[in-house]
Amino acid sequence: MKSTTPLREITATARTGLTGSWGKSIGIIVIYMLLLAGVTNVPLAGSILQLIFAAPLVVGLHIYFLAAVNRKPNPFSLLFEGFGRFGTSWCAYMLVLLIIFACMIPFGLIAPALFYFVHPDPAIFPEYTMPALFAVVVLLASCFLIGLQMRYYFVLYIVADDNTVRAREAVQRSAELMKGNYWRLALLWLRFTGWQILAVLTLGIGFLWMIPYLSAATAAFYLDVKDNR
Repeated sequence: MKSTTPLREITATARTGLTGSWGKSIGIIVIYMLLLAGVTNVPLAGSILQLIFAAPLVVGLHIYFLAAVNRKPNPFSLLFEGFGRFGTSWCAYMLVLLIIFACMIPFGLIAPALFYFVHPDPAIFPEYTMPALFAVVVLLASCFLIGLQMRYYFVLYIVADDNTVRAREAVQRSAELMKGNYWRLALLWLRFTGWQILAVLTLGIGFLWMIPYLSAATAAFYLDVKDNR
């Protein structure tokens, strides 16, 4: 069901949740980024380790910000709560990746099809036909990919919010929650454009405040959508 709560109330809820814990929230983000960077930079096994540990770390991050928005105790240790749901978080993460990969296969098949069917003779097709067709395919594929990513964006939020949920159920519930809410979620993210510009102008320092704010706002949006089902 589409949420009707004004986005300014969503962001206000996020700010309220962060009141008194901005420093801790910034610390959580820094630790999270350092852990991911450390895992990724392990020689030879970085990509594999990131694939294994990214999902539970993201779930832990969501648990922290959901607790903050709900005005519940949110100690640093919540960042590692996702490892207590390792199986579900990892399976849900991999399931989403597989779904997106499968859905994008047709676009990957279009490229060789264009080479095969579009005749190189300029007397048949103008020379700009191939680049134009590729541009259209890339645009359509990008829009489709963004839609898929948004459709399953709340999967790990659901795992963080419900420690009894199964991976497949989390995927289904995310798709259900997003019905009618794609544009509102996009608008919520667009509200942080100014923050992103400011963060860049401060040589990245502003991201230390922007990322916790955005994380809390997205958590508040998820809770609002869930409550309006």
